[in-house]
Amino acid sequence: MDDRTLRARASQAGLATAWRDARGVSHRVGVDTLRGLLRVLENGPSLAEDALPPMVVGQAGVATVLPLPARSDRVAFRLECEDGSMLSGHAGRSRDGRVRLPAIARVGYHRLEIADRSTVLANAPARCRTVAEATDGARGWGLAVQIHGLRARHDGGIGHFGALAELARQAAAAGADALAISPVHAMFSARPTQFSPYSPSSRLFLNVLLADMRSWFSTHDIGAVIRRLRIPPQATRALEDAALIDWPQAAALRLRLLRGLYDDHIRLTPPAEMTAFLAAHGRALHHHGVFEALQAHQLGRGPRGGNWRAWPAALRNPASPEVARFAEERHHEVGFHLFLQWLAARGLDGAAQAARDAGMRIGLIADLAVGTDPSGSQCWANQDDFLIGGSVGAPPDPLGPLGQNWGLTTFSPGALRAHGYRAFIDTLRAALTRQGGVRIDHVMGLERLWVIPEGASAADGAYLSFPGRDLMRLVALESHRHQAVVIGEDLGTVPAGFRARAARRSIMGMNVLWFQRDAKGAFLSPDKWGTGDVGMTTTHDLPTVAGWWQATDIGWRKALRQLPRGTRVEDALAARALDRASLWAALRPEEAPEPPPVTPAGAARVVDAAASFVGAAASPLAILPLEDALGLPEQPNLPGTTSGHPNWQQRYPAGPPLLARPDAARRLDLLRTARKPA
Repeated sequence: MDDRTLRARASQAGLATAWRDARGVSHRVGVDTLRGLLRVLENGPSLAEDALPPMVVGQAGVATVLPLPARSDRVAFRLECEDGSMLSGHAGRSRDGRVRLPAIARVGYHRLEIADRSTVLANAPARCRTVAEATDGARGWGLAVQIHGLRARHDGGIGHFGALAELARQAAAAGADALAISPVHAMFSARPTQFSPYSPSSRLFLNVLLADMRSWFSTHDIGAVIRRLRIPPQATRALEDAALIDWPQAAALRLRLLRGLYDDHIRLTPPAEMTAFLAAHGRALHHHGVFEALQAHQLGRGPRGGNWRAWPAALRNPASPEVARFAEERHHEVGFHLFLQWLAARGLDGAAQAARDAGMRIGLIADLAVGTDPSGSQCWANQDDFLIGGSVGAPPDPLGPLGQNWGLTTFSPGALRAHGYRAFIDTLRAALTRQGGVRIDHVMGLERLWVIPEGASAADGAYLSFPGRDLMRLVALESHRHQAVVIGEDLGTVPAGFRARAARRSIMGMNVLWFQRDAKGAFLSPDKWGTGDVGMTTTHDLPTVAGWWQATDIGWRKALRQLPRGTRVEDALAARALDRASLWAALRPEEAPEPPPVTPAGAARVVDAAASFVGAAASPLAILPLEDALGLPEQPNLPGTTSGHPNWQQRYPAGPPLLARPDAARRLDLLRTARKPA
């Protein structure tokens, strides 16, 4: 295949054959990259050119053009609406000769019959639910929390949904409208060393290590199992008292205890509530439970067993007789993993209900990771839906000159269309269930993602297009159905016009303090922040306010040799000194220009000012991470490393309730006061 033909095929498959970097320099995608990605894309399902797809996505009140040739100016149609009512009429002809369905006002998933064919019309509202609708027009505010870092009595060294429920009550009592949480996607029970919440096994199910056993079992039952298993109290206390989570040890302890509870109280006579839960989640949940048991079995045979693509051929197919035989022979193992999902869901339901009952007007805001680990259960069970053989990441930029490979895969655009967007809708619903909102990680992925062929460097990727208009409309439809607000993490390289398109759908972007600057680098006053975006001091991937002020992040970058190429630590510290002066001038323009000292006490003053500053932003919702409410210097995650920094291991301080501490209470009061109308 010559270069011209290759590039034409790549463009037809949705691959950009050139891209422009953050400096505006254009780059041509290499032929090896295009060939590698075409092999992945063309190996998946697709629709015939003249086929009516299983789902057509439209917008309420707007005519929908169907991918069907119009053989006349009047084509009869019949619409069975989601509520059971019926509509009928005639479609017309569009300018390009296709069938043009008249505007349908009713929102929902409707069955459309037209021209002897049938499909689902997903008719979306014009936009997502807004914060103003949730708060009756008030400017809302909330906190953000890493669930695993929370503490509760006898928690075994990992935070859980019971601790989340307690924090939700505390936050609501302080007047918070929302509580944004870290991702709760299912991880790998047999691989506890993989604990980044953004590298899940499945986005359809939950991280069972966050399950709160006390949401079902009594203290007496738990104590009896601890004694039967002879778990020494000192081992548990050591894990609970540690400043960092020991994931392998704490996970092993929690799973051992949960298995004991399952064997003693659940295995022989599952409660009716659990049985109903399993029935409601059907085959998808069964596949996840089988995968968890099967992966543990295969890992027992060697480290290659962690990746299902290295399993014996029969076990790679979830519908094979061999997999069915395994599930039958080890039905108690499978049952244990199904029990864990029920218990986790029960705990998360309880936390969401606690937030609502305590008066939060929005409630919990879930976090939807950008992709899925290709060695996980969601890809194993739904192989046609994913780009197996491709990874998502980011192209080279000044902060990552070699590019980034996140080790995750994503949906196949062809499979999305061919399967009626089933995988996307199921994943979105899993995030929105129980919640008052969702944050979509790397929301630009609704339109395009940087995809890297297997075995290539992160720089040798290409942008792959997705049906962005359809996906945004589906987000709006599910937001409407779940009465949930939507935040899009839009940091980094953003396609031209993307933010405006997202704003029209009321998908809120993120205004992070560190990036709210003018063309000269000065920090913007809060009244100049975006009126349709969420305001926040920082994110889990960025320095906390106290850490930024004290240059804790620069210290880590120096230690890990992560400073940008050609940057000396002296230069970074000098630049930070100038930025401190600029930030303090913005935070306290009425005070003396001398910034607070670069000490913990000085940083505490800056955190106070930042909480009030973000509260005064024009944003409909302001979010203060719990790290900043407490004035902590360490950020939860330092991108670019998996071992040098204690990513996703830090626990919040022990002792009194977090929000009752004087520093936290003062900052919440400053934030709350700043959110009130002038």
